[in-house]
Amino acid sequence: MGLPGPTPRFFFGNSIELFTHERHSAACLAEWTKRFGKIYGYFIGHTPIICISDPDLLQEIFITKFSHFHSRRPLPLQQHDLRHLLASTDDEWRRQRSIIQPTFGINKLKEMRIIMNKCLNELIEQLDKQNPDVEFDISHLLKRTSMNIILNCAFGINPAKHENLSEPYFQRCVQVFEFSLFQTMLTICSILLPELNFLWVSFFKYTSIIRLWLHDHVPFLNRFIDTDPNTWLLFHVENIIKQRQLHGIERVDLLQSMIEATTIIQKTSSSSSLPKHHLNQDELSNNIYLFMLGGYETTATALSYLSFILATHQNEQARLQDEIDRVDDDYEQLIKLEYLDWFIRETLRLYPIAPFIVNRQCNKECQIGKLKIEEGTNITVDMHSIHYDEQLYGPVSPLKFYPERFREKRHPLAWLPFGAGPRNCIGMRFAMLEIKLALVQILRRYTILSGEHTLSRFAEHERFVIAPKNGIWVRLQRRDSPM
Repeated sequence: MGLPGPTPRFFFGNSIELFTHERHSAACLAEWTKRFGKIYGYFIGHTPIICISDPDLLQEIFITKFSHFHSRRPLPLQQHDLRHLLASTDDEWRRQRSIIQPTFGINKLKEMRIIMNKCLNELIEQLDKQNPDVEFDISHLLKRTSMNIILNCAFGINPAKHENLSEPYFQRCVQVFEFSLFQTMLTICSILLPELNFLWVSFFKYTSIIRLWLHDHVPFLNRFIDTDPNTWLLFHVENIIKQRQLHGIERVDLLQSMIEATTIIQKTSSSSSLPKHHLNQDELSNNIYLFMLGGYETTATALSYLSFILATHQNEQARLQDEIDRVDDDYEQLIKLEYLDWFIRETLRLYPIAPFIVNRQCNKECQIGKLKIEEGTNITVDMHSIHYDEQLYGPVSPLKFYPERFREKRHPLAWLPFGAGPRNCIGMRFAMLEIKLALVQILRRYTILSGEHTLSRFAEHERFVIAPKNGIWVRLQRRDSPM
């Protein structure tokens, strides 16, 4: 590549160092940045990747020259015919994005706010049952609540009334982020030998379908054979969509918004034959499935980190409660809560949840700064180094939790939890609304306190996202009770 970087090993490249780091792969990239600078190269297997932490260069890639970098790097075991926003490219991505974007518009979010608050009321009921003198893992309840919100907002399924429906979805979503040995081995093969990806994908896909069929038709094998959670979830998502369309069921949820922009045509129809403002059935099911998975884990993890920060920063929590106490539940007032916004942004700066997903693939040869980028080159972002850069986030140390740093205008590519440019996270406003509503509901009623294990059990680990390894252990103090 003609760039500095860690010395690759035969066949493995730098994969071993990257994926066996004592913290996570993002920390490994940050260590390499300290050694080799803001632009360097490394190898995943024999695939070269350029890592960049210069925000000016990233602004060129993500915004100024977006037409040259409109694709993402394919995920391991990604099917070639997968048709959702994360995997699609070129005109197919533009068409899908333009159709789905209004689903997350302000008017839709106002409707979703009512649904979210009902789910959060159920969370408060669960928190009321906690003994104020006993530590507990709040992250488990936050995961449940995040899933409840997704099921309500995406499918109109109320877990409080349909526990027999919601529980399997929750368990399967948890399993998606806990790779089996079989899936782990195929993922490694896909990473190290991407030329044979069609083989790894086919093997994974058809064994998953067979396992699902056996699970449904040969019940006594269930104790020996578990279904692939991705296959199970996508199968049931497709069934929900079919039932809606078959019986003309209409609800106030995200699925309904997408169905209204969908033509009922054969799955084999190519994107070029679709009307400009419509999705086909595959695109509909794939995108609602993507939203369900992405919205569940990332938001629950963000709320877990926020709970940890609140428990360990009492002065900042008191200031946040003071701001929250001065407003009611009006949507317009909520989105204007300045310190609440800073607080969330600062937490996600310190603990970016899915940094690996912020990447691009060059679609057309171009010049970025002094660097010539060839077509097909993979670009990844060292988000950790950017978020902890003293030049971007000083004069207060970036290691310190200091929400007021967002009072100042920063470089547009200095904060990247949701990506940047035209291909940023489409659900960003939905996620931020959910997080803000959750914090408002919780902090109006409680003060989150640290306990004996809050710090000692805190550790990060990386699966699909970088999440707390041992949960978040806190105590709750009712605000109408003496401290």
